[in-house]
Amino acid sequence: MMLIILLFVTASFAKYISNVVTLGAGQQWKYISKFAVDVGAGEWELKAKFNKPINETYKDDISLVASVYIDDNWDEVMDTNDCKTKVDLSRRERFLFLNPNGEWSEQLNGKLSQKLRPHIWYFAISDCEGKLSDKTRIKVEMHFVNEGHSEFSTEDNGLVYLYPILLVLYLIALSGNIFRLIKMFQKTNDIETNVIFFNSSIGCQFGGIFFQCIHLWVYSYNGKGITVFDFFSQSLEIVSTLIITILFILMATGWTLKQKEFPDADVYIPVGLMVVLLNLVIVGLGRITDDSYYKFSDYEGIIGFLLILIRIGLWGWFIYLIRGLMTKVHGKMSQFVTQFAALATIYFLALPALIIISWLFAPYFRNKVVILGSTVIQMGVFVFLTHLFSEKSTYYKISSMSDSVLPGKMR
Repeated sequence: MMLIILLFVTASFAKYISNVVTLGAGQQWKYISKFAVDVGAGEWELKAKFNKPINETYKDDISLVASVYIDDNWDEVMDTNDCKTKVDLSRRERFLFLNPNGEWSEQLNGKLSQKLRPHIWYFAISDCEGKLSDKTRIKVEMHFVNEGHSEFSTEDNGLVYLYPILLVLYLIALSGNIFRLIKMFQKTNDIETNVIFFNSSIGCQFGGIFFQCIHLWVYSYNGKGITVFDFFSQSLEIVSTLIITILFILMATGWTLKQKEFPDADVYIPVGLMVVLLNLVIVGLGRITDDSYYKFSDYEGIIGFLLILIRIGLWGWFIYLIRGLMTKVHGKMSQFVTQFAALATIYFLALPALIIISWLFAPYFRNKVVILGSTVIQMGVFVFLTHLFSEKSTYYKISSMSDSVLPGKMR
């Protein structure tokens, strides 16, 4: 495995981006990329070329302007439509000479310095003089290095150390649960369906963290990582979350509490698949808008709003079901259902709350707020469910798990 990973590694220690932008025919200014730099000094490099030769139309080099902006006045830059005004608002500007034959320009480079706090720096390319009369596609490549020669932007700094710790913790949890499953099977010759659901969720979360570890490790060397591994990571984390969501909703119907039979799969499987597909579409949208000027985490803009709506919608469904269940239970079971509803509500609404809270922080802190917060909540839920499905819990004693013969089991 390590040999395969090394095939992706190069000697470059920087964030690397490659974008194609269109200038000309009224489009005079285009955003390229951004990079958040810690207190100290970062570095940047830029080169560009025409995506296709345009020497039939132009004979001489075309001079464009590469502009560097700081976050202090970025909103003002985006509020104006005048190209020259946008350029005047930049902290620095450099001429970029492009050969009409489609050859790479000379490489521009510079430093990004700040003394008091981290700053986000934005980069754009412009043709305010209108030298390009037709729409022309330009390929731009950039490299960034943070303070201390780190290849990560400020919002991602430190994650390369966090995920291996999480990987070990989830490995311990998954191994312990598998060991308990084996002992349970040896004792009863049965395994509960809800326990399989739960451990499948932990397994998916473990897989997601594993892929993210590899992606970040490779990124720390080549500034690009392995994009497909990043996609796998997000997809597995979505599946993990969905399994817990479905488990809570099924329990809200009274499954394992009031009835032993598994609920009607014709209802829950299509809904589950629809939610999975919707979340995967959101992940895809996130990939497309990954380096947008307004995006500092996976939960910015329309993606964040969609995730909030999905979670609140699922919570509403859960509340509808749990209220129906409360009218059918009494005594210890009623007390348990009330406590379960409160804890599940925290789970459903935690991510929307975290996303909204993250918007109160500086953009370069938002990603860490959501990642750390959601990690703590997810691990808390796993600890809660580990206890819930153990023989010492109230749920175990009042549910079908304590029966000698369980029709809701996987055999």
